[in-house]
Amino acid sequence: MEQTVYTNYWQNRLTGVKKEHGSYTSEEEAVNGIKAWWELHKEDYPHAEYKRTNSGALEIIYNDDDHFYRVEKRKTNQPLPKSKAKLRNKNEVASIRQKHGLHDEAFLFEELAEPYRDRLMMAMNDSKKLRQYTFDSEGRPIKKLNDK
Repeated sequence: MEQTVYTNYWQNRLTGVKKEHGSYTSEEEAVNGIKAWWELHKEDYPHAEYKRTNSGALEIIYNDDDHFYRVEKRKTNQPLPKSKAKLRNKNEVASIRQKHGLHDEAFLFEELAEPYRDRLMMAMNDSKKLRQYTFDSEGRPIKKLNDK
């Protein structure tokens, strides 16, 4: 069944880098996802500019003209990723920590305090993706688990 989704991207005009953050059922949720990301990184942009492009995308210019977020509306037949994370048990967490040799300052999603997990879920809206990263104690991503 075809549905409309709103995907947010972080973009750098200078380097052409474009990183997808998450997809949502409404544009408002996508914007809230961006704000949750800022919260996690202790960033505040009260003077961010919200501009609608000719294609209908919403661009949020938050710091300078070279870095911005873009919320694009698109149609898809694919379901949105699950936004409710099934937490791994203590044994699974211990096994993953050992396998990857995680240091004491690196945390799996399940080991974070619930407010950080909630903000991360709002920011990325994909439980599967969240389980692929390690985080610092305040919920900021450190690296993907499969990265060396």
